[in-house]
Amino acid sequence: MKLIVKADDYGYTPTYNDGTIKAIEEGIVTTVDLMLDTPGVEDAIERIKAYPWISVGWHSGHYWGVPAADPKLVPSMVNAEGRFKFRHDPKAKETVDFHEALIELRAEVERCIRLLGRAPDSTRLHGTGPLDEAKKIICEEYGIPYDYIYNVRDGVALNEPTQFQQARIITVGDRRKYIGCGKEDCSLFADYNPVRWYKETVNPAWEGAYITAWHPGFLDDYIVQESSFTACRPRDVWALCAPELKAWIRDSKIELVSLRDALYDRHDYQNHLKVIGSDLAVQSGKEE
Repeated sequence: MKLIVKADDYGYTPTYNDGTIKAIEEGIVTTVDLMLDTPGVEDAIERIKAYPWISVGWHSGHYWGVPAADPKLVPSMVNAEGRFKFRHDPKAKETVDFHEALIELRAEVERCIRLLGRAPDSTRLHGTGPLDEAKKIICEEYGIPYDYIYNVRDGVALNEPTQFQQARIITVGDRRKYIGCGKEDCSLFADYNPVRWYKETVNPAWEGAYITAWHPGFLDDYIVQESSFTACRPRDVWALCAPELKAWIRDSKIELVSLRDALYDRHDYQNHLKVIGSDLAVQSGKEE
């Protein structure tokens, strides 16, 4: 079985990035999803260049910061302060002008190309409104995969992806148990244990790849004041570095891979593990 461990919200702030980098260097993160409109984006991109075996996705859909495009070109997307107007009002996304969405999303991808040297390796669509319709066009324009995951619930696939079916990438389980303490509901946090979630939910006999999303990052005043999703973030850093989780991966003979590896049958992450002498490296039967 292959396992993709994705760190969401990378680029939130430089302090948040510190936690993500720790989970890369000392933990099992194989993929990051980069926010291209937040205060820590330039710091995030500059730092991720040191880890070429990590896949870099485009974590679009939140729109938490300020536009990458000139705000004057996207007036239907911003409030009086120049920030995205739907940070705390998702319904406002439906009022976005489609052509302005194209301008902003193209600007985000081109920011990534300019700073990282390439377009994001992947992204996802989250709906059918003007933002997602525009995003689909931009993904096709720049060759960014966006529909490659089977969503599985109670053993039943809920969808048929249009791209990369052969990768057999699935998401499973009750998201509340591993996404953590969100919104105003903190009741889950007392029982929030990402290590236990892996051991109870993931089936090492699966002949494909699991993708799991976490939010490993450290907190600062900006995040605490701006987000209701806080306590689980540093806990995710701890969990993804936990010796217990690494031992389970090793003993279960699970192959850690990046999303880019899974999509294109590459071995970048495993080759890195072999070079550094990690006991998490497995014999894939194929070298690059």
